[in-house]
Amino acid sequence: MRARDSRQWQVITAGLSAVVALLLVLGITAKDRILHSVDGAFLNVVDDCATTGPLEREIDALPFFATPPPGVLPARGFEAPGGAAGCLDDSGDELVTAYRTYRLTGDKQAVADRFRAVAERDGWRRGPVEADPDLPDVPADPADLCFEKRLENGPVAVTVIFLPAQQQVEVDAYAMLDGTATTC
Repeated sequence: MRARDSRQWQVITAGLSAVVALLLVLGITAKDRILHSVDGAFLNVVDDCATTGPLEREIDALPFFATPPPGVLPARGFEAPGGAAGCLDDSGDELVTAYRTYRLTGDKQAVADRFRAVAERDGWRRGPVEADPDLPDVPADPADLCFEKRLENGPVAVTVIFLPAQQQVEVDAYAMLDGTATTC
């Protein structure tokens, strides 16, 4: 190789090294912005649930999960107290949720009245219950309930849904991570 070709090769390699170094520096400094922008779009690489512990504990301690009212017993797998709150951040709707399934053993209306009394004692506001959009052929049960309240760590909604075919009652509490008001 001639000296002139060798010199040109050194200039090209030095230039490529500088470009690679610049790209590495830009990639390192921009990685958080890049990762945050794709969060929820294609990959969920940012942990939105990292700081939800206080809200999870607050939801898990709701009076709806404390003691089953007369007329229901915890369904199999739901014997432990509390609603076992957890955070979901991979569905696009990032939220903290807890739920409990009870086996209906008594009068449905008496059970609904007990959940309503618990909500009223604890300052929950009752809202309308809508039919499940995923089950358009199944109308909302007249005994179904929905309550809303702003807790210390954010707004929360609680639904009490009766499933007569399964002889069950599902109690579900949820709060959006972005602080959006959760309404019935």
